[in-house]
Amino acid sequence: MPRYQRYYLTGHPVFLTIVTHHRQPLFAKAETVKTLLQSMRWAKSKYPFRHMAHVILRDHLHWILKPDEGILFSDLVAAVKRDVTWRLRESGHTGPFWQKRFYDHIIRNDDDFGCHLDYVHYNPVKHGQASRPLEHPWSSFQEWVSRGVYPSDWGVTEPERIKTMDLE
Repeated sequence: MPRYQRYYLTGHPVFLTIVTHHRQPLFAKAETVKTLLQSMRWAKSKYPFRHMAHVILRDHLHWILKPDEGILFSDLVAAVKRDVTWRLRESGHTGPFWQKRFYDHIIRNDDDFGCHLDYVHYNPVKHGQASRPLEHPWSSFQEWVSRGVYPSDWGVTEPERIKTMDLE
């Protein structure tokens, strides 16, 4: 079995992709999405971080966060996965729920952040779950629209700067 080495860089945001077991549509129902969001909030109390962006699709999620000093994002992801698993089992669901590994990318600079932010918010359109980002309910896109970063009609077509990205 290969050994994976993760790199941690204090003060930098990290882009994460977390996928369900065999890409099962675990988050096709609002009930399980709400469970995931609840677990993310709980994990934040144990492993403090700045939540920057997210999108939750049927079989995976993308998340940009900036861990507080001394917090390892791998511990945070593990805590979220454990808590979701516990909550779903308590409500009668059976697992497994998650792929064993997850993808991470340390955000290097403002341009890199912008590309990953676009990727997160365009993802529901890419996967055919919405015709534009504003239509997808489980995303931070609306928050970024209210901040004036995006116009509400953004993302009808794939942004040029993310066409060559392959993060899943």
